[in-house]
Amino acid sequence: MWLLSSSPGIEAGVELATQLNRLLVILEPVTPVLWDLVEAGYEANWFCFIASHAHEHAAELDRPLLRRLLELPGDLWLDVCGDGTDGEPGR
Repeated sequence: MWLLSSSPGIEAGVELATQLNRLLVILEPVTPVLWDLVEAGYEANWFCFIASHAHEHAAELDRPLLRRLLELPGDLWLDVCGDGTDGEPGR
């Protein structure tokens, strides 16, 4: 398993779109190799944990970013949760 948080240049507290854009710059040049790995039996997914509270805005992923993700193997998984301070735990 490879984690985004273990990558150089990826820090906590940065917007998801910014992190994904930085990661895509690294992975896009090796897209064929990633597809070869999937064809060889490896699994790929884009698992993203998003935590926010009532005073934060939504994670924004624009169409150009989503198009870039589609070129790579794996589905986008979003695990979204709140901190419980808005009166609804886990939302």
